[in-house]
Amino acid sequence: MSRVLVTGGAGFIGSHVVDKLIAAGHEPRILDVRPSPYHPGVDTVIGDMCVLEDMLRAADGCDAIAHLAAAADVGEVQQDPVGSEQLNARGTVNVLEAARQLEIGRVVYASTIWVYSDVDAEHVDEATLLAPPAHLYTATKLAGELYCRSYRELYRVESTVLRFGIPYGPRARPAAVIPIFVRKALAGEPLTLAGGGLQTRRFVYVEDIAEGVVAGLAPQAADRTYNLVGDEEVTIREIAERVRDEIGDVELVLTEGRTGDFKGAEVSGARAAAELGWEARTPFAEGLRRYVAWHREHVAVEPAPALEPVAAVAEPEEESAAGVAVATATRRGVSLRRVVRDSGLILVGVFAALLAALAGTIASALLDGTSDASHYARSHHAVAIVLVCVLAATMAATAVRAWRRVTERA
Repeated sequence: MSRVLVTGGAGFIGSHVVDKLIAAGHEPRILDVRPSPYHPGVDTVIGDMCVLEDMLRAADGCDAIAHLAAAADVGEVQQDPVGSEQLNARGTVNVLEAARQLEIGRVVYASTIWVYSDVDAEHVDEATLLAPPAHLYTATKLAGELYCRSYRELYRVESTVLRFGIPYGPRARPAAVIPIFVRKALAGEPLTLAGGGLQTRRFVYVEDIAEGVVAGLAPQAADRTYNLVGDEEVTIREIAERVRDEIGDVELVLTEGRTGDFKGAEVSGARAAAELGWEARTPFAEGLRRYVAWHREHVAVEPAPALEPVAAVAEPEEESAAGVAVATATRRGVSLRRVVRDSGLILVGVFAALLAALAGTIASALLDGTSDASHYARSHHAVAIVLVCVLAATMAATAVRAWRRVTERA
């Protein structure tokens, strides 16, 4: 038995990894920014992996680290590039540094098959030369892979890189494509298919991925890279059609695709099968049926997120609680600052108009050589009142629009 720290252990994939570690006889410990709702009895450290002291405190006494925490929703990464880079790249450096300082035997790093998204090839495997990534998400995950290599060469920190296919299953984050489709179908809403839904994916049931993470702790996996992918090519349109079959007839709506999307090359999982004995065991139809049953039992039916055309194409893998917290807080902060900024500028305009009216009254009286400004004040007061009304209406409209942005993105 070994003690394994799971970063992001309260999240989607991380919580299933904790389940599989327990089943395999290991002792898991969770590091996350919130307690796990699935494992109240598991040893948990509440902390931030981007803080090295928290990382060292959580990893102390552990034999290995399964590094799952990340910002993995590509839409969130695009909106918050700085926060995402801190989580995905610098957070990974902290994980490796903790392993170096504490002499931990292995780091299992959760990467993604999105590293192949810019490769001009129909078939790819772990030996395929990678192209510079177009999307920031891919760049941050690839940076983590390179950090693993650097720590291996410089400090002899053993690592195993696992490139996940597209995960799905119980506990999935609401912004993922299958949860969105299921939630919309249950609510009787149409399903949005970006790019016509013709993109192919190697979806992997989350419990199968979690078993692959445990397999990555094996001695033969040291300093190796593996693709954990399913053996079925599934289009986004097929997902929508299967969801419709499971739940009921809903409309399918086609929209344009998105920049930086995974091109759908066939990713080989042969190395994981040969060296780790790992294969995706759950057929997509069965995994979807299980998810729909879980969703009906655990998730209340409510309107799907507003940014569905982006999320409904496909998404990488795990978005930890840390990633959600940072991205959401950043969006709220930007919108609230915009409300304050716009409102403040308009108020300045109101005061400027009043001062201008007053100055005009005084100037007119002085030019006429009289000290009685009442006659002039009446006309300038009328102008001031009109200006104030116009500026006040503009301020109210701007504030309403800005506040709507806050509430829609919150």
